[in-house]
Amino acid sequence: MSGKRLKIGGLAIAVTAALVLSACGSSKSSNSTNNSSAQTNANGTTAGVSAAFNNASTGFVNKSDKTGGNLKLLANADCDSWDPARTYYAWCFNMQRIFTRTLVGFSSLPGANNVKIEPDLAAGLGQHNADFTQWTYKLQSGLKWDDGSPITSKDVKYGIERLFAQDVINGGPSSYFLALIKNSGYKGPYKGGSLDTIQTPDDQTITFNLTSSYADFDYLMTLPAAAPVPADKEGGSTFKGASYTNHPASSGPYKISQYTPKKSITFVKNPQWSQSTDKIRTPKADTITLTFDSNLDDEDQQLQSGQADAEADQGVNSTLQSKIATDPNLKKNADDPITGFTRYLAVMQTVAPLTNVHCRNAVFYAINKAALLRARGGQYGGQIANTMSPPVIAGYDASANPFPTGADSTGDLTKAKDELKACGQPSGFSTKMAYSTSAHSKDVFIATQQSLARVGIKLTGAQQDSSNYYSTFIGSPANIKSQGLGLAVAGWGADFPTGFGFWNSIVYGKNLPATGNTNYVSLNDPKVNSILETVVKSAGTHDSDFKTLDAQVMSDAVYLPYVYDKTLFYRNPRITNVRVNFALGGYYDFVNIGTSDGK
Repeated sequence: MSGKRLKIGGLAIAVTAALVLSACGSSKSSNSTNNSSAQTNANGTTAGVSAAFNNASTGFVNKSDKTGGNLKLLANADCDSWDPARTYYAWCFNMQRIFTRTLVGFSSLPGANNVKIEPDLAAGLGQHNADFTQWTYKLQSGLKWDDGSPITSKDVKYGIERLFAQDVINGGPSSYFLALIKNSGYKGPYKGGSLDTIQTPDDQTITFNLTSSYADFDYLMTLPAAAPVPADKEGGSTFKGASYTNHPASSGPYKISQYTPKKSITFVKNPQWSQSTDKIRTPKADTITLTFDSNLDDEDQQLQSGQADAEADQGVNSTLQSKIATDPNLKKNADDPITGFTRYLAVMQTVAPLTNVHCRNAVFYAINKAALLRARGGQYGGQIANTMSPPVIAGYDASANPFPTGADSTGDLTKAKDELKACGQPSGFSTKMAYSTSAHSKDVFIATQQSLARVGIKLTGAQQDSSNYYSTFIGSPANIKSQGLGLAVAGWGADFPTGFGFWNSIVYGKNLPATGNTNYVSLNDPKVNSILETVVKSAGTHDSDFKTLDAQVMSDAVYLPYVYDKTLFYRNPRITNVRVNFALGGYYDFVNIGTSDGK
């Protein structure tokens, strides 16, 4: 999602600059008067900033060295998986930092500096050959699992080998690894054998041999999917394969002490973790509890009353949002950062009559983006989007607007009706629309339903629990067809902040898994595939290439962007060292947050 790299060309440098500029400039002018910049001391550490609106975007709010207490978090639903290989929700990436480490990680410095990558388990960033087809990492000494056994290069290898067992380990960003690492049809460790293109000549060294040049490989090593898994244990005799999610081993400063799926999870300090090996995490709380609560109003009430400290998976809901907007005492403890996400509707080209591009075009012209923005929270929810690329990604073109919906963004009904005639559905048509139980999702469905009804397109809703909405509901091409899901509420942020990191998983058409598919519309456009296959072979921003790619995807009329996302978060005044992690979706960096009262 972002990084500091002297030489994976200008790509990382340019995208980092874009993130910094967007992070600093995206807040509305009414907000800027409350912001103060983080001050960097002579020794390179960052001082705290006052508790004011949006200040966790620039520095550590309530900076403190105090330890102890329990950090109390809420989430609307459980993670898609606690197995680092299988998780793919951005908020769950952030939660993985609590107990999982990878060869490379994202910095914990606030503000403009918090988008860089740096070594984590590894002693340094990857060493590569001249054409970026071979990457080698050296692990630090003294790394241990939570049971006291050493973390070795073989554990890193085994963690990635598991990704190839697609019949057992699915979901997550595995497509990068399956496509890039030479494998000769390897099917994972559960069917026996080892992947010899990942070499571990000793316990500290690991070398990856790739199918083609890939200048962004350090970024892949930040993904939870690249985390080590103990090769000789894998969670003991009970928790193997798909059940590893119930008891994953810990390489980070916390370990899981209790987990009841869809109810709660508790993290306690991992005594085998050593601060001397970890420059990214400085844990303060003794315990972290995460409770899953599907009642959105109840979540807001717990936040406002101080029973909970923050929401881990989303921002506040409409009632508390309104209070924050009008109450200065609440607003000073809130942040509205950019997230790097594009909120969009997936328009399924595999479901009739949307198999006809003109029927899809009709949806694009009829949509009321202003209403959808209101459904996402209005001014605190983001800004109107006209292309898929968000402002923080190379290839973003502020002037592009291939489907104009009027000066007020409420839709062009005349063009929509013309497109309906062109697709042979002059009176409109009926289809289903998928949406999840997460915040705003139903509101987006209702706003879309009302928008399209103006031209005769009738939508009925198909709601699914958030925990498996993306993985098996709209992440299954077969389920989309069998249930006749013509539209789906979706959102996407870059796996890492390069053009390739944003686009590959949602548009590359040569890898469409049966479940865990993130190319929800099953796009397989040769022009799009070709651009993605070309840009990874050389360093550089490839800005013009990604502009061309964006334009092509928009002309395919399968992804309908409506909002570049911002999220309004509330932080309990008692929590310390609060900062926004722009590198991982704009959430608070929970692994480093403490409590001022030690409770």
